[in-house]
Amino acid sequence: MLETLRPLWPLLRRYRWSYLVGLLCIIISIWLKLRIPRYFWSTLDELRELELSETTAELSQYSDLILHASLLILVSAAVIAPTRTVSRLLILGTSRKISRDLLAQVFAHMLKLAPSFYGRNPAGQLMSRCINDREYVRSLGGAVFMYLAETITLYAITIPLMLAIDFQLALIAIIPYPAFLYLANRLAGKIQTTARAAQNALGEISEKVDESLSGQLVIKTLVLESQDLERFTRRCEEFRRLNLQVTRLRALLFSSMMGLAGLSLLLVMGIGGERVAAGQMSFGEFGVMITYLAWLAAPTRILGFIISSARRGTAAYGRVREILDSEIELRQELTSPLEVPRMEHGAIRIEDLSIVYPPLSQQPHLSGSLDDRHVGSEADVKRKVLDSIDLEIPAGTTLGIVGHTGSGKTTLARVLARQLAVAPGKVFIDGHDITSFPLNELRAETGYVPQEAFLFNESLTENVAIGAEHSTEEQVLKALNNAQLGKDLDQLPDGLDTLIGERGVNLSGGQRQRTALARVLLLTPRLLILDDTLSAVDTHTADAILDHLRPFAAQRTTVLVAHRLSSLSHADQIIVLEEGRIVERGTHEELLSLGGQYRSTWDLQEQSESAAAIAEKLRAELEQEAQQ
Repeated sequence: MLETLRPLWPLLRRYRWSYLVGLLCIIISIWLKLRIPRYFWSTLDELRELELSETTAELSQYSDLILHASLLILVSAAVIAPTRTVSRLLILGTSRKISRDLLAQVFAHMLKLAPSFYGRNPAGQLMSRCINDREYVRSLGGAVFMYLAETITLYAITIPLMLAIDFQLALIAIIPYPAFLYLANRLAGKIQTTARAAQNALGEISEKVDESLSGQLVIKTLVLESQDLERFTRRCEEFRRLNLQVTRLRALLFSSMMGLAGLSLLLVMGIGGERVAAGQMSFGEFGVMITYLAWLAAPTRILGFIISSARRGTAAYGRVREILDSEIELRQELTSPLEVPRMEHGAIRIEDLSIVYPPLSQQPHLSGSLDDRHVGSEADVKRKVLDSIDLEIPAGTTLGIVGHTGSGKTTLARVLARQLAVAPGKVFIDGHDITSFPLNELRAETGYVPQEAFLFNESLTENVAIGAEHSTEEQVLKALNNAQLGKDLDQLPDGLDTLIGERGVNLSGGQRQRTALARVLLLTPRLLILDDTLSAVDTHTADAILDHLRPFAAQRTTVLVAHRLSSLSHADQIIVLEEGRIVERGTHEELLSLGGQYRSTWDLQEQSESAAAIAEKLRAELEQEAQQ
């Protein structure tokens, strides 16, 4: 357990003075608390001695003894109350600061992780760790620490005091403790294992909720409500089963601790009572011993809570540590600390680039993120996505990339956008290794528009200007016009101020793509990468967008991935990918003259567009006849 929590020490050390002062308050309050029974029972012994003495005691002597003891107890209680309050404010309040710092640390690390990390691990698992598990970790630095400190302090002070009163009787009282503590440790190990499984199950519930909310359109379209509810219910039942198992183990642990306290008290009552009757122990000493044992009973019961909560918190922190221990794949490889490269022209050179994905089961996943059904399946194999790519893209030119689905087009685009990790010496920009560029500066000069556009639940203006917050309304409108979305503004209820909903749900697929395109055009990057950005846009709109893009692209290096070959006819160079390899390259005219895959695809698309044009013309004629 301590080994798992070792990385938490820096956060604890930051607030060490709060913990030290809180611990000091705990020691003072417990020491004073343990003095109260001494004042009470010793006064009873003195009163008893006065009563049994041969000389007649005056009433004032009794009153003085009672008054003195009462004042001592009152002063002790008056000091105990604020010191206990301060200890709780310091320790529990600091635990919330640690929880805040831990979340900031986790979130900062997550921002550095590559997009592939989020492809392997569902959002629900990450949210569960950041919210639910963090609360269990907070209890480690709060309630668990406080109760553990109180218990250890109480034992450390009480046991020596009991030994000083009657060494033999005190030893008899603590004899059962080692056996019960051994049992508690065994149960705590099972609690930690089961609690981790329960927290994984909770992560799966969060994952399912996120999936169901995001996929409502598909669920309702295919009438999958009952099946989706059944899958959700199964995960909830599994979480309930594991939580009940944890509860049973904790109940067994608590009952064991209560049995321990009761057995110790029984032994002292039986043996100590005989000692008092035989005159070997005073009545006051016996009363102090019984009071101390009674007070030890409560923290002994709490010890079960401490152990189980500590194990649960340890399991939770282990899950949080999985995020913090995740490797940052995209790092800057500094060739010289004095020379930091910058993108000036955008010339690209690729030398013998290969991208190989290991089997799914061998890729790093957070616990609970990998479905066991995938392990050993047909998909659980090594995949070579790009194979020995050699390519030159001069600055200011346009490269077109085509190929069948799964040929590696998007992977190549993501490599150039620095979204995938590559080995040094494979990709160069302006003669500098792409891995030597500062990541933020390189991405600031790169405009990457994926096929699946992600929009935020903000206004249209805020979505377009999210990377250029100081842009004027005129600049935003110009970018929208270049993306051919300006003509759709009259369809939006509030124009530029229209809230477009979560992930742009209030816009069509084509409008979402054009919004993402306008966002990048506003940034005026040196390197522009469009990964099939116009797939959801009709032919006429796509042609209009490309016409507006040509003067924009002429001033920067452009990589254009597309399925419609007519979109690439203006490109300075076109490559055809097949199973990760470049099988054809050249200009549009050169590739047509080769008569290869590019030509056959062009002919098929021309036939399809001709058929669509004929159908459109026929439909228009029929509508005209119907009107006549």
